[in-house]
Amino acid sequence: MAKAMERARGILGAYHSAMNELFASYGSFVARYPFVPLILGVILLGGLSIGLVHVKKETDLEKLWVEQNSRVVKERQFFNERFGGTPRVEAVTITSANSTDLQDDKLDLKLSMDAMQAAIKPLFNELKINLTTDGTTYELRENDFCERPLVPQSMKPGNNPLVEHNYISWGIVRLANCSVKAASTLFSFNPAGVGLPDGWGIEWLPCIKLSLADCFKEGGDYDYPLALQQLEQAAGRYSIIDYTVYYNQFSNFCQIELAKTFSALFQGNRVDVTSDFIGQLVAGTVGSAQILFSWGYRWRTSYANMTNSQILGHINAALQIARTADRNPTNAPIESCILNKAPCCMTWFGLHSPVLTALGSVEWDAAGTNITKIGGLRWALNNFHQQHPVWKTYLQEKFNTTLDDSQRNDLTTSWESLMINKLDPLRQHKPNTGFGTSEQYGDLQLEFSMWRSSDDVIADANKTPIWQIICSVVFVSIYCFFAFVNFGDPVHSHTWVAMTGLSVVTFAIVAGFGLTSAFGIKITPLAGSVVPFLALGLGVDDVFVLVNILRNYLEDPKLQGISSQDSGVPEREMRLTVALAGPSVVLTTFSVLASFFISSLNPIPVVRWFCWQMGITATLHTCGMLLIFIPIMSFDARRVKANINDPNLWAFCRIRSKSPNTDSLPSKTQIAGDDFPVDDPSLQEHVGSSPISKAVAKYYAPLFESNVFKIFTVILFAGLLASMTYLGFGKVQRGLKLSDITLKGSYQNTYAIVTEDRFLSYEIYYVTTRVDLPNNQDQILQVYDRLQYNLTQAPIQPWILESSVLGNLYLYANASGEAYPIQPAAKFYPLEQAWSSSLLDIC
Repeated sequence: MAKAMERARGILGAYHSAMNELFASYGSFVARYPFVPLILGVILLGGLSIGLVHVKKETDLEKLWVEQNSRVVKERQFFNERFGGTPRVEAVTITSANSTDLQDDKLDLKLSMDAMQAAIKPLFNELKINLTTDGTTYELRENDFCERPLVPQSMKPGNNPLVEHNYISWGIVRLANCSVKAASTLFSFNPAGVGLPDGWGIEWLPCIKLSLADCFKEGGDYDYPLALQQLEQAAGRYSIIDYTVYYNQFSNFCQIELAKTFSALFQGNRVDVTSDFIGQLVAGTVGSAQILFSWGYRWRTSYANMTNSQILGHINAALQIARTADRNPTNAPIESCILNKAPCCMTWFGLHSPVLTALGSVEWDAAGTNITKIGGLRWALNNFHQQHPVWKTYLQEKFNTTLDDSQRNDLTTSWESLMINKLDPLRQHKPNTGFGTSEQYGDLQLEFSMWRSSDDVIADANKTPIWQIICSVVFVSIYCFFAFVNFGDPVHSHTWVAMTGLSVVTFAIVAGFGLTSAFGIKITPLAGSVVPFLALGLGVDDVFVLVNILRNYLEDPKLQGISSQDSGVPEREMRLTVALAGPSVVLTTFSVLASFFISSLNPIPVVRWFCWQMGITATLHTCGMLLIFIPIMSFDARRVKANINDPNLWAFCRIRSKSPNTDSLPSKTQIAGDDFPVDDPSLQEHVGSSPISKAVAKYYAPLFESNVFKIFTVILFAGLLASMTYLGFGKVQRGLKLSDITLKGSYQNTYAIVTEDRFLSYEIYYVTTRVDLPNNQDQILQVYDRLQYNLTQAPIQPWILESSVLGNLYLYANASGEAYPIQPAAKFYPLEQAWSSSLLDIC
């Protein structure tokens, strides 16, 4: 064992000697020929910096944070390819501007709903954006961007259904006008001026949104097309659409008249059709009128004359109806709400609204059935994803040309920027916005978010903090100056070479980004914000080590007493400096490189890319130190030997000192020739002459001679280690809140705080592949039930089935007289085909 240990020590000693000799030889070479490695280093780092022309930034949250090979990536890809991506959600909240205690924060509901309406209406009624394509300029508004039911051709405006194929809207005009006229005879009112105009039809439908205003008549004050408003024209006690449905429930007179009108239309244009076809058109018209009957605001109560307690009571009554509603999707409760004038808080198509998505800071009574306090309101709307095939088709038809991916993306982000510019003054309580100080809504706080808000957060984080880097370099430069300045002996002041070292470090950082960009590694917020500072710290440390050692050798009396010390080539000094500091610099790089490349095995892309970036930058930094900075150090050593002052002090101390300071140098005969070991400890004992070095040597270093100070230091750092270990393993939370990563005070940050504190947010997308839908309906219904069972965040939840395509199909099946669920399976696809071309499918 002893022999083995002795042999190991011998091998290790030989290794150290070889490394010493290798770096010492390089120091000698640099001292003689500094321009060779310097030019090579500049060419290397400069060439790598050219890679910045390929620099790309990554702002996609999924690509940054979703683990590599995660099934989520495949599922999202499958979803995006078939469903066009998740909607671009935009949202606005209203809360109290003064209360910070959520328990005491109770909104004036009437005032808050007025404020919400005042903020939202301009987004629909005033905002517009122009797009010029093929020499034609088009105007786009919110209804061009929002997700909304598409109007089938059969319901669009027009006067010639034989050409425009709008048989249903053309038939509804005649059915509605006939019904109003017939009802006027029964109920004795004058229908003059009441009716649908020729050419009536629906061009667009309201956006898919979540709004408490839809519980009241005021919800129709915006985002409600004229065609639907015309259906709600007052005709005596009821509206046009009411009479159309009510009258045709007990009399088929207008249906017979409509059949005659359709027959005359076809006969007049010499088109042969069967009586069955005419019957189908009449039945389709009547069925569509029944669907239109369940829309609108004519039957809803206005909150304008309500008190806050009455508004709250209205909401509670609506929740009770939702709580007791039939779960069967074929029995949508909205029709009974209309007939009974019930306070139904529904979305557009009779689906229940989740309480905590529209209302925030909700408190319930002891029984948990009635809301007693509301501390926030939220409005939300879905815009089409830029990849959605329906929106692609819509734009193609509108512009008569095809927009590529980048054009559609620019269009959506430009529109959202317009909305941000409209809402931000309200958020900031600017004067003359209604939300200004002492104005109508001054005591309320508006917050908002757009789809692009999260992308903007990442984009902002991806911006290289130039001013912060500049400040860091300035402060480090100031520290370097005072660490290496020597006013008493300006020849031995080394401020210029230390500051030049910072330039080399910066050069290496730029080259690192250039090399990773050339490899296709994208810049991430973590890399762009952390790598420059981390690399700067690592580089400054090496600069300090190298310059300090060189300074000590240049000032060491023993070394300067060697014969031929008057030579202008600082070979001995550079040989000793590089032999002592070179291995430390290189081995530090190897340890950093190993730690970061091992960490790059992390499956999260943003962490992996950061580790690659940092490892490559650290490697290039070491190349910069060896090839550029050490040659520059040799120039500084030549300056000292030539008795030239530090260039940064020339303005105060002239260029050259009057005479060299040789008082402390020993005799030249004290050491003979060049026969000395580079690792001789006696050549490393001299203390630097800077104020900081002297202060450390005089005041700090002697403390370690005291046992009390040693014990105190051990206890202090043991306590720090224990506390950091506890925090690291016991208090780390998985994941980040949006409020944690957004810029403090930004609209994204304040919205995130309000949402996280007050509202519930969730989305469910249940997607499956290669499923025999007709024969697996029971299993799918069980899946929906299980998902519903897991929703425990709020007392009232929407039924997932009624929000699904399958639920909508069952509603159509019920209207068609089929069984629920659809049986037998053979009827599934024929019924689905009929449903997909029906008016109900647009819902």
